[in-house]
Amino acid sequence: MAKAQHPFGSWPSPISAELVATQSRRIATVQAADGAIYFTQSRPEEKGRQVIMRARNGGLEELLPRPFSARSRVHEYGGGEFLVAEDKIYFVNDSDQQIYCLAKAVALPVSDAPGVRFADLALDAARGRLICVAEIHRPGKGRPRNRLVAVCLAEGRLRELAAGRDFYASPRLSGDGGMLAFLCWDLPDMPWDGAELFSARFAEDGALARPRHIAGGKGSAAFQPEWKERDLYYVADASGWGALYRWRNGASVRVAGARGLDLMRPQRTFATRSYALSADGRLACAYLKRGMPQLDVHRLKDLPRRAGGATLNSRISRIDDPVATGTGFAALVSQSCAAPAVMRISKRGAAELTPPAPEKIARRFLSRAEARQFSSAGRPVHGFLYPPTNLDYRGPRGALPPALIFVHGGPTAMTDRSLKMRIQYFTSRGFVVFDVNYSGSTGFGRAYRQRLDGAWGIADVADCVAAARHLVNTGVADAKRIAISGGSAGGYTTLMALATSDVFAAGSSHYGICDLRLLLAHTHKFEAGYLHRLIGTTAHRWREAFAARSPLFLIDHITAPVILFQGLEDRIVPPEQSARMADSLRARGIEVAYHAFRGEGHGFRMAETIIAVIEAELDFLRRVLFLR
Repeated sequence: MAKAQHPFGSWPSPISAELVATQSRRIATVQAADGAIYFTQSRPEEKGRQVIMRARNGGLEELLPRPFSARSRVHEYGGGEFLVAEDKIYFVNDSDQQIYCLAKAVALPVSDAPGVRFADLALDAARGRLICVAEIHRPGKGRPRNRLVAVCLAEGRLRELAAGRDFYASPRLSGDGGMLAFLCWDLPDMPWDGAELFSARFAEDGALARPRHIAGGKGSAAFQPEWKERDLYYVADASGWGALYRWRNGASVRVAGARGLDLMRPQRTFATRSYALSADGRLACAYLKRGMPQLDVHRLKDLPRRAGGATLNSRISRIDDPVATGTGFAALVSQSCAAPAVMRISKRGAAELTPPAPEKIARRFLSRAEARQFSSAGRPVHGFLYPPTNLDYRGPRGALPPALIFVHGGPTAMTDRSLKMRIQYFTSRGFVVFDVNYSGSTGFGRAYRQRLDGAWGIADVADCVAAARHLVNTGVADAKRIAISGGSAGGYTTLMALATSDVFAAGSSHYGICDLRLLLAHTHKFEAGYLHRLIGTTAHRWREAFAARSPLFLIDHITAPVILFQGLEDRIVPPEQSARMADSLRARGIEVAYHAFRGEGHGFRMAETIIAVIEAELDFLRRVLFLR
């Protein structure tokens, strides 16, 4: 059947805003215990409530009773919100940030510490306690204090185990319970800049003895400590690439990894993982190779001398948080034509454990990502190109489609070619989407990530401008109808691109940063030094540079229409930033739309918000790009 001709950007599509919201469930914190796989799943249709799920014996069940929601807010980004241990589940409840114990469908409180948030739980069974990260908030006392603490399971009392550093993460007990490994770092570093790994013995009274430094610091970072008996495994990137090391008897040796393969991850959320160790002596490493995933399975006894083993990388777009199971490994796996799913991985391949999407879309409506490399300032930059795709429609002969440059957040993060229904919403209507891994993105080694140090608002913008020109020079998109869209740090890049270039016909900022000075004044402790590294300033000299790289102070250079979306409970990017940006643009006569949402924070979680945002964004772009 021949396709009907219809203007680009206006194609009818079965991929609705409601479908985008339905498929916006987030899966995280994958764990394995007693032959079952556990994970958290967000529910946009329940105002973002996060539930704990269990996959076992071919079935899937929801474990967390209402109204509980498993979500930590330590560092504001959270993660590490639950732990399966023995026959119980310990979790952090969103509303009060306290630890609860779930057993036989009943949740009972463990901690009673108002003003304290918890994350990254580990069971110290021999001493009847949980060891975890505590973030202590005291009104009027300045920034919160971060500690490693023990929480008594019988009485809920807190005992401080480690203090004196700005941040702690990843407390992990050795198999015999005699030692504790953990990460820590100080401002102005982020964990991927200089997290240090320490190991300490427990004294008879349960206190920690003097810690011993293992790795990290001095320009390199350590990540994901894990014990196997008395051996401590960890990732470190001193070579420029995240490789796996084993510490034994006071000495470390590299056991897996090579140049071009990266096991390092930006630990913005707790409990992030890139490898797993099995009880039967196997190792699964989820490498990133030029931003693409590769899962290698080895036998530990063969390493480091021989690096053979099974490899899984076909048709896979992303592999996160691998865990060992009785018969192999499981991980959160993303594919180009299917929603992210928890999969069990064995010699026979990968088997999906989570249910398929509630509504199937014909694959001929789905745009397939094409990896593209282009040049920006003489350096290679990477991205994924999604052409317009629709089973029923094509564009007018000789016409070129409009384009959207997508800018991921972070900025220390990455995009991949997994199925993203927001992208498909636009491509199925006749847009080209170019999802860019600009300078500063992870997955390409430490040097690529450090390109953005001191150059935020410059290098990322140059890369997005180069991406737009690449689309024009290769005949992919209409030069007069290229828009740019991003959230959080991506929203900042979007607004800076509009203020410092003339290649974009419109911009869409989702909870984007508009005023770096205001962000510095209100930012949370975790990112208090992040801005200085990204802008190239210090705590004593920053005002002039911040003003020069704040979109709010570059309003006079913005001529393209702008749409802004903002959550009114955002604790990372204060809502007044977007409101002031909208007011300033209106005062200059620039076409602007501003949408604010009550009950939403940094990143939209509620179905009604997701629907409203994507419909408003499409309507705005159609109007200002003259696509009606």
